[in-house]
Amino acid sequence: MVTRNGTTHLQNSGNSAQGARTPVARVRELLGRHRVPHPEDAANRISAYVYGNVLVTAALISLRPEDLRGPAGVLSVLGVGLSTVVAHLVAHGVGRRIRHGRSIRWTEVRREVRDTLPIGMAATVPAVVLLPAWAGWVDTRLSLALALAVTGVRLALLGSAVEWFSGERSSARLFLAGAGLAAAAATAAVLKWQLTH
Repeated sequence: MVTRNGTTHLQNSGNSAQGARTPVARVRELLGRHRVPHPEDAANRISAYVYGNVLVTAALISLRPEDLRGPAGVLSVLGVGLSTVVAHLVAHGVGRRIRHGRSIRWTEVRREVRDTLPIGMAATVPAVVLLPAWAGWVDTRLSLALALAVTGVRLALLGSAVEWFSGERSSARLFLAGAGLAAAAATAAVLKWQLTH
């Protein structure tokens, strides 16, 4: 701490902040994501991330290995993702109209579309994992297990997702919430497998 002309300056505060940066913060910096999003946008993206992954997990749990030998499995997952995107856009659009008491502006529509990207990723990544089974290159059970594992890992990384979308450091509570969601999804998948085999 140095005092000049009656003002106090902190030295090396940037270095100490850099030393405390998390891996997520480092990746954000490497990708040039310095700007912290608006809290409402961050909240919308985090909620989209959570229910996108939860609904896709539910869709995967409902699939049978034989569904993956044709397009049904991949289309089911993509259909859930698309319907969730549409539901998100409509629900948030109506909510915004009620909050502001006016029609939605085009810039707000673009923000809402951007906020649905986590849902798109939640559906697209598992669908890609299921494609080799559809092509007959990979055993259907293995492909389904891998797709479920992908969504489980994404749910477990809830704390990192919150940090990514909001720019705020994650907490132990968020880590535990993500782990709980992943455990619940895994339990549902195991129960379903036992009941149907």
